[in-house]
Amino acid sequence: MSAAPQGGVTAIFVKRPILALVLNLLVLIAGGLAFLGVDLRELPSVELPVLSVRASYDGAAPEVVEREVTAVLEQALRRLEGVETISASSNYGSARLVLDLAAGSDVDASANDAREIIAQTLRELPDIETPTVAQNDTDADPILRLALTGTAGLPELTDLAEGLVSERLASVEGVAEVTVTGSQSRLFRVEVDMTALLTRGLGLSDIATALDALDGTAPLGALESDTGTLALRAAATAIDTESLSQTRIDARTRLGDVATVRLAVETGRGGASIDGQASVGLDIVRRSVGNTLAISRAVRAEVAALAPALPEGVSLMVTSDDGVFIEGALREVAGSIAVATGIVIVTIYAFLGSMRATLIPAVTIPVALTGTIAAIWLAGFSVNTITLLALVLATGMVVDDAIVVVENVVRRRREGLGPRAAAILGTREVFFAVISTTATLAAVFIPISFLPGQAGGIFSEFGFVLAFAVSLSSLAALTLAPMLAGLLDPGRTAPGTEAVARSPSWAERGIDRLVGWIVRAPVLTLALCGALAILALGTARNLPVAITPDEDRGGFVVFMRAAAGQTADSLDEGVAQVETVLAPYRAAGVVDLVQSLSGRGGANTAFIIVKLAPWEERATAQAEVMRDLSARLSGIPGLNARVIGGNSLGIRGASGSGSLDVAVASTDRAALPGAAEALLAAMFDDPAFTAPQLASDAWEPMLEVSLDHEALRDLGLDEAAVSATVNAMLEGVSAGPVFLGGEEMEIEIVPAGPAINDPGDLAGVFLRAEDGRHLSLGSVVTLDTVVAPADLLREDSAPALELQAGLGDGYRLADAVARLETLAAETLPDGTRLVLLGEAAALGETTRGFAMVFGAAFVIVLLVLAAQFESFGSAIVIMLTVPFGLAAAALAIAFTGGSLNYYSQIGLVLLVGVMAKNGILIVEFANTQRALGLEREAAIRTALRLRLRPVMMTMISTVLGALPLVLSSGAGAEARAAVGWVIIGGLGMATLFTLFLTPALYTLIARFGPRPGMRAREADDELAMAERAVAKSG
Repeated sequence: MSAAPQGGVTAIFVKRPILALVLNLLVLIAGGLAFLGVDLRELPSVELPVLSVRASYDGAAPEVVEREVTAVLEQALRRLEGVETISASSNYGSARLVLDLAAGSDVDASANDAREIIAQTLRELPDIETPTVAQNDTDADPILRLALTGTAGLPELTDLAEGLVSERLASVEGVAEVTVTGSQSRLFRVEVDMTALLTRGLGLSDIATALDALDGTAPLGALESDTGTLALRAAATAIDTESLSQTRIDARTRLGDVATVRLAVETGRGGASIDGQASVGLDIVRRSVGNTLAISRAVRAEVAALAPALPEGVSLMVTSDDGVFIEGALREVAGSIAVATGIVIVTIYAFLGSMRATLIPAVTIPVALTGTIAAIWLAGFSVNTITLLALVLATGMVVDDAIVVVENVVRRRREGLGPRAAAILGTREVFFAVISTTATLAAVFIPISFLPGQAGGIFSEFGFVLAFAVSLSSLAALTLAPMLAGLLDPGRTAPGTEAVARSPSWAERGIDRLVGWIVRAPVLTLALCGALAILALGTARNLPVAITPDEDRGGFVVFMRAAAGQTADSLDEGVAQVETVLAPYRAAGVVDLVQSLSGRGGANTAFIIVKLAPWEERATAQAEVMRDLSARLSGIPGLNARVIGGNSLGIRGASGSGSLDVAVASTDRAALPGAAEALLAAMFDDPAFTAPQLASDAWEPMLEVSLDHEALRDLGLDEAAVSATVNAMLEGVSAGPVFLGGEEMEIEIVPAGPAINDPGDLAGVFLRAEDGRHLSLGSVVTLDTVVAPADLLREDSAPALELQAGLGDGYRLADAVARLETLAAETLPDGTRLVLLGEAAALGETTRGFAMVFGAAFVIVLLVLAAQFESFGSAIVIMLTVPFGLAAAALAIAFTGGSLNYYSQIGLVLLVGVMAKNGILIVEFANTQRALGLEREAAIRTALRLRLRPVMMTMISTVLGALPLVLSSGAGAEARAAVGWVIIGGLGMATLFTLFLTPALYTLIARFGPRPGMRAREADDELAMAERAVAKSG
């Protein structure tokens, strides 16, 4: 006889408890082993669909770079498959293009295609080096940043960083690369007496040629013989200042005759400092798979071990460490899981009143959570803040299936069945409900992977973890739970000691009377619930929209830009002003460290990295510090500084700076200044914006050099020769490298004497004519001071100017964007348009993406339910309660002062599945009762009466299981709270909607379909008749 008639599949595990135990122990062991080797990092590894193209055109003005380089590259790269938008910037001597690719693009293949397109376009470009193509890879981001600082000079610190320190850090297990930043290397500086040089009929290029010959690294080949190959190597010649001075320039001139040679250090490379003290940075990049926390600890141990080996007065410190945030998040999440587990166990005991009954669902928690770690490892995912968040949410959900099973087993046991019979029959009765709820929850996470860009890649791991956790909980509920129920006999407790049964069934009688009224007046019930939902949605309409909630990341960055044309000293003065403003925070213990980086990303830009004290050591939140600092910096005249915070998802464009970045684009660049000024004037008068301005100086003074081509021809000179001479006099000439004591060093050749920094000095530069005569530059050129663009931007193939503004009091970014779009429509002339940048653009993508996700989640769950119930009517009954639950969740977000962001909206998607889960428990049992012959009203009343306890238990366990999310603090607390409030507020109120709406909807909709199981019974009857007919004919 088959097993099915004797209790179904679950009977196997009741009859064979060792089998059930072994299956679940294997899951636990697999999870434990996987945890030892699983990748541990802050965020999932996501390949950003972005390419960056850089090109250099030395000495070219911005408009020349745009015309001859940027526009040509942009037009060519438009042919690249998958390109959605191209942003471009043309500066003095350089161009940069950023290509945004379609989601799902193969970035490696696109990068190779882009390089091929550029190679085909080289003939259309000036004589420049081949432009470079770079990918944005999250695996290449540093996980630790260190600084070497002290009383030693930068060259000495550079030697230490590039030698001893880099070698020791690179040897740490898991470290892929150590990059030195802010270094200042030594070099030979050759200061040339230009009068003596010109008198001998020589130029700077002659010196460079002579010194390049000292390199001695040209290949020499190899000697071939019958016995083998003998390679030839040129011996590296050790050079010092004296030997360099003896280098011959021509037959009668040595370098020392016309120049002075000395050891010097690089200039113009930007600077770095820690709390005002000069420093050299080291960035640690991990391998693509590794344990960030382990690497962090190992690097810190190596830093401590290096301390005795460093010179006196030099120290090596960690300035930023992803491991700190991960460790804090792990600690908080582990605490949340422990608290959630305790709350769930207490909840179950309060309802069942039996420790044996409580123990069974509690045992399923470690099975589901530990087994999920094994699934993470098998799928190639990582343990990170996103998957840990999913595990916290799963804690309150994985017991739901076991609760349903145990509650039904206890009920059947108290009806008089034996412990094993109650375990088998009780589990069999809810088998379909458990499978249905598991499939529904797993299905609801599928659309999350459809989120655009980074979000889809990040939250796909979130969805996978939750789906697998609830799937494992289903496995444990249908194997381990009935086995334990058969052994422990949880229903043996006397009915008088049960928590719910202690009071007479007044609750059941009250619910039954209420449901009786609902099924008699379903339309009125729907109207009342609909009115409440409309009120909730009315409140939700004013919810602010954001990419992520305001987060305390333990640090932020101040980005500052000096006005175009200002000196490096002006930039340093601005950095000093910011450091002065930060000093009181440092003294108060709120700020732990201030690191300043000048000249990075541009000669007139600087970054000040502010590291806050650990969360537990300060009472001031990061957002409060950022707001206060922004207000203080905005009051400093002439200082262009922005305070920028990160976001926990690493979403590109989501800076958290509290500012609005847009561009005004037009096909006519000449029309841009007027259009931008008109829009800025309108923004000045609008309370939604503060301090509207151009993002950078649009214009700067330049010295325009006009050549007298006829005079040049008469002298046998051409434009290239004049340009080379002027560039050499202003920028110097490079030669080498050569070796000094085994160290490779460059040679810098510059004119002696004061720097040329005045138009009159430039006019006095001498040129050498073809006949050997020397004449001043002023005799063949005209010098005029003009105002020209400093930075030429292009957005979507059109010239653009970037604008920036702060947000007015009470205005969120979405409100400001809507207001600005209105002003732009009223202000901008025809042919000019507004382009959203940065966080404003990312916000629009977020809003559109989630509208699609919600629609897809609703449809997928509806179809899954219809397939499970073999009835669209039952599926519709369940899904029509979901909008009311979403309205309740929106109300909860509004009451807690939250926003619609990635985290809260993921919580809303999760709520779709949880709401459907509660509906399944009721509708599935009502269908079973109707299949046994009850009418609609009686069936739904019976279902509510008998399923009220498991529905309330699963709801309370899920809600209270999410309570630690909103009570947590420290690393990542804001993100966890955003999801937690949706679950607590949304599911808590939504369960009431489920209890009231489900019977009303079931009464209205179920009348239109056949009785559950009727089609199957009719098919069975027809099949039986056919089989009997065949038997008779045989």
